This record gives sequence, C-alpha cells and structure tokens, in this order.
Amino acid sequence: MSSLTIDTLVQRTGRLLAIPRVVGEVLRLLDDPNSRQSVIADALAQDPALVAIVLRLANSPAFAPARSVDSIDRALAILCRDNLRRLVIAGAMTQATERLPQQSLLPLEVFWRHSAYCAVIARLLAETLSPSQSGLVFLGGLLHDLGLLVLFSQAPEAAHRAFLNSLGDPGSMSPEAAERAELGFDHAQLGGALAEHWGLPDSLCACLRYHHAPLEAADTFRLPVAIVHLANTGAHLAELDSRDLQDAPPIVAEVFAQLRIGPEILLDLVERAQHQVLAVETLRNPRLSNEC
Repeated sequence: MSSLTIDTLVQRTGRLLAIPRVVGEVLRLLDDPNSRQSVIADALAQDPALVAIVLRLANSPAFAPARSVDSIDRALAILCRDNLRRLVIAGAMTQATERLPQQSLLPLEVFWRHSAYCAVIARLLAETLSPSQSGLVFLGGLLHDLGLLVLFSQAPEAAHRAFLNSLGDPGSMSPEAAERAELGFDHAQLGGALAEHWGLPDSLCACLRYHHAPLEAADTFRLPVAIVHLANTGAHLAELDSRDLQDAPPIVAEVFAQLRIGPEILLDLVERAQHQVLAVETLRNPRLSNEC
C-alpha cells in the first residue's frame, strides 16, 4: 500500500488549488443578505476570466434562462443567489484545475467531458424529481470526480496501478475498491475531503464523497447524492454512446426504488444530454462554442 495519506494530498492540493481571495470575498457577499448587488458585481469584476466563465455557464442550456444573461448585474437579477454562488464555485474550480500538473492518464479534456455529461444528466434528473435540487446536483456532477483528477496528477503511479488492478477482475474489485487497496482511500473520499477543506457546502461535499456509495450518505443529502450517482453512470453511457447499463459503473439497486424511477428514465436523459453537453464544455474551452 502507498505511504501517501489522504491528509497529505488534501494539504498539498488544497494549497495548489486554493480558491482565490476574490472568490472568497464574492462568496462571503453572496452569503450576506444585506449585501448590495452592485457591491457583489464590483467584487466579481476583479476577476474578468471568472466573470466570463460564470456568464458562459449562466447562458448554457444547463440553466436555460428566459433572457440572455450578459452581465453579472443581470445574473444577480435573473438567477437566485444560491445559483450564482454555485456558478462562482464552478468557475473557480474550472480555473483551478488548470494549475494541476499536466499528465496523460486522465487529460483535462477527458475529465471535463465526463464531468459535463454528469452535470447535465444530474440536472435533467433533478428537473423531474426535485427541481429545487437542480443547481446543487449540477455542481455536484461537475465536480464529482475532482478527487480522481487529483489522484492522477499527484499520485499517478499508484492511481494507475489501482486502475490496472481493477481491470484484472472487474467482477470482484471495483475501481474504488482497487484505489482503497492501493492507497487506503478512494477518489470519492479524497474529493469529499478536498471540498470540506475548501469550506464548500455540506450538501456538495456529500455529492463528491458518496457518489459511488449513495446509501452511506446522511438522510439529509440522500436525494442529491443518489441523483449524482445515477448521473455518473449515465455520463459513462453517453461517452460510449451506449444504452447498455452493463457498459457503465453499476447502480446501487436501491437507488431506483428510492427515486421511484426506472432505468428507462435515465437512458432517455442520456440521449437528451448528448445534445446539451457541448455548451457546458465551453466552460473550460470557449472555442468549442463555435461548434454549437
């Protein structure tokens, strides 16, 4: 087993991916019901690159605003503060991942393509099951595999060994079990620990930590975690252009019963997501918008 610990990785990566001061200030203002919209907009304007990402996402099919969102002032007027907070976190983390060392085992393009699919499918599921959770599960889907990206960038050899071990006998060892055998923890636990380190909301931490083990989540967060769990499987199917659940990570059987839906609902949303995902991918690479 590797000598690397989850605490070591969290401290090392927490510094590397530290949320910029301006983001912390904007989040503080958004949490303050007495803060004025003009003050929030001025604070966010200090990071033009982040503003651009937030506006691209605000105008994507994921949020489907009735009117064009062409400024932070308009975003504050049209979107609730909770949604804007999630957009700011998503934008900040999108920027932060660019600071990770480049590696070929899990390229950022592959990571963000899967994350975008998971985010879109999670939001589509929430629109059917619990619309009030849509913003949360979109962000949970977008960041659910952050721990995996960190593993492959910070501990590539151990992460690769775990991946190969899971391929040896996929019926007896899941990728997460292989990571725990190799490292003592898995990528979902690492993602949850990182989210906690950054002070992200408990509901979002749960989506990252338990997206492979939804029944372990606290009852308060069981619904959004279950949605992200399903969306992760759907994202794998979308990437493979498959509709066979055997081609993707297994779904915990109780989840369908908990959400009172059948597999056909998920498969239908996979189809719909394939028409929306490019707009979300422009978060990282705006040049892709020319292909829309």
